Amino acid sequence: MNGGSRFTAGYRLPTGSGAVIMAGGIFGAVALQALPHGPPFTKPLAVLLALGWLAIAALIALDTARDGIVVHTGSLIGSFAIGTWVAASAVVARMAMLAAPQAPLFAQAMFVIGSLVWVWFVPRALRNLAHIARRPAGETRPTGVILLTTVATQAVALPAFRLFAAVAPVRVAATVLMGLGFGCYLVGAALILRRYVAGARWRLATDWDNTNCILHGALSITGLAAVVSGLFGAAVLVPFWATTLAVFAVVEAAELARLVARVRVFGWREAVLVYDVTQWARNFTFGMFYAFTAAVAGTSTLDEPYPALAAFAGAILAYGQYVVLLLLLAELALMACALANRLRRAASSRRAG
Repeated sequence: MNGGSRFTAGYRLPTGSGAVIMAGGIFGAVALQALPHGPPFTKPLAVLLALGWLAIAALIALDTARDGIVVHTGSLIGSFAIGTWVAASAVVARMAMLAAPQAPLFAQAMFVIGSLVWVWFVPRALRNLAHIARRPAGETRPTGVILLTTVATQAVALPAFRLFAAVAPVRVAATVLMGLGFGCYLVGAALILRRYVAGARWRLATDWDNTNCILHGALSITGLAAVVSGLFGAAVLVPFWATTLAVFAVVEAAELARLVARVRVFGWREAVLVYDVTQWARNFTFGMFYAFTAAVAGTSTLDEPYPALAAFAGAILAYGQYVVLLLLLAELALMACALANRLRRAASSRRAG
């Protein structure tokens, strides 16, 4: 599907490549733990994700050394994808906590790295949000990628709550970050809605972006941070989860409508069987919604006050882990095909040269 730079021959790694690690990490941290015989694979997956993180970090460093950081910061909208670097660090830290709970040093190191990237990224992101807000609705064409400001901020707050639960100043700072992330969500969501409601004319098949699923994913990670913080009870968490469920339903209905529209315009092959790094955002958001649902269900009883919500939550917890797994396998297959095609084209070019 469309959105972002298509995975064709190019000279640099897409800025949002951290989304691959994000998707794998949220699967491993939550969905894998709920699969039959899944937990024993936690350590191997944690190692694999750490190696993937290192490879992506090395390639980004090479790009920066060769062409300057502007290749990642130059685009007003695309630069928000730097938030995936922060969130990828956070999920690697979480996987390290699960794989080696008695040895927190690596998780703490990943938390520090992610926090340092966040300190550099967020001031730039806030300036860009202000710039988007000042310009006409249809001019900048913001997408869900701008909500990575929220995702990155909550991705710092979450491991802070978990790694430093007994350190009061860190908990205070994490609480402030949680509030800042939610504020960024309100601003970002308003800008996205302004684009589609009050902006220039647009087509569902070509102008609805893959990253718009972060409209519910950013709410899910905010809700998960709220659960982990321990600061809120069911009276706050359950309505917030219900709101996230509603946003999830609306956004994914739009996704299905877009799929139908794209098949009509482009055919099945070009509409579905194409790879783009932004598609990993969908895997992450589905996994994060499952994680938020599991966290809420683990801290509150929905049956008596919210029977309808309890039915939805029960279905999600019964089958959601399999949905997350299938989406992950499908995206891995698309990525493998794209890589194979790219290697074939490169080999053909060498032979022709």
